[in-house]
Amino acid sequence: MKRGIPMVLTAIVVIVIVTLFSLGLLRLTQYKTLFSMSSSAKEVAITDVLGRNVTLPYPVRKVIVTDDEVAELVQLMKAADRVVGIEPSIRDRGYFYEMADKPVTGSQFRDLNYELIAELKPDVVIMMDVGPIGKIIDKLDKIGVKAVVISIDPKKIPQSIMLLGKIFGEEERAKALLDWWKEKWEFLGERIRTVEGKRELKVFIGMGFAPSNKLPTRTWGDLAKWNYILNVLKMKNIALGKLKAYGELDVEYIVKEEPDIIIVGDWSDNWLGYTKNSTELAKEMVRAVLNDPVLSGVKAVKDRRIFIMYYVMLGSFRSVVGAYYLAKIAYPDSFKDVNPEEIHREYFEKLLDVPYKGVWFYPCPWLSEDGG
Repeated sequence: MKRGIPMVLTAIVVIVIVTLFSLGLLRLTQYKTLFSMSSSAKEVAITDVLGRNVTLPYPVRKVIVTDDEVAELVQLMKAADRVVGIEPSIRDRGYFYEMADKPVTGSQFRDLNYELIAELKPDVVIMMDVGPIGKIIDKLDKIGVKAVVISIDPKKIPQSIMLLGKIFGEEERAKALLDWWKEKWEFLGERIRTVEGKRELKVFIGMGFAPSNKLPTRTWGDLAKWNYILNVLKMKNIALGKLKAYGELDVEYIVKEEPDIIIVGDWSDNWLGYTKNSTELAKEMVRAVLNDPVLSGVKAVKDRRIFIMYYVMLGSFRSVVGAYYLAKIAYPDSFKDVNPEEIHREYFEKLLDVPYKGVWFYPCPWLSEDGG
């Protein structure tokens, strides 16, 4: 009798599935999910953005994030409660509510606390494909901790999101995120086609890491993540061909190139961010650039097209939000009916699942005469 029980249960399962199909209550995709769940898989094999094959517990329950942009992608996956170790700036950003109280295990750009990581026994350490990641992976291997590398380059965001969906067991969530992402880019691309024929706008993006009264001249050239945005918007990074990766541009070169738009990227919450409720500091930075006699002949300065932009919107998943801000200031007539802040609010409240607030872009000419 005992041998017959499994056969009876199998027959019942088959009858239930067939019945559900016949009633239209079970689709093929749902059947595949049901089958994978019934197989009770305990591991998942993935290939990360570096082409490394990694086998992890499925789904992963304990993760460490080595950068706040990685943390933002994890939060988008609704997996913030699985984070057990964080990069220090996460506590300051203001919108990582579920992660902010976790132990600080270090940054992939400075150093990781390998002893603490070993004590926390994570299923995986998630990092991005920038910096000395080979050395980090080797050190993690030595303490018996696995690493997965994702990318915040907009070109690789779909791959990274699907990868995270797979390891967290959140494939449907990943698909929903990418549907939103693609829809926003498609609308932008269609609208930009209506402004074709106009001269390609030249852009300089300086990277601000500390408070300053001078235009930051550190930037990226051919490998800049924001080239993806600029290409969609029919704009050109003036550092192309001058820099391969990260470096300084001479002020003389910037003056000679005469960018139409100058962006100061805020990498350290100097002027912008979730916790800011005033534009005064941002206004001072814009004023400093406008009043710099060395830059007085630059077209962007003469036309008063100097802006400060939060760094995350220049890359990663949120680059699509940043693209709407740039489109709005570059082609105001073509985007009269579009408010970038509405898209940003949707991103925060529907995708990140946190209240929208803060100052993220300054000035915003569409809001008031002084752009406040």
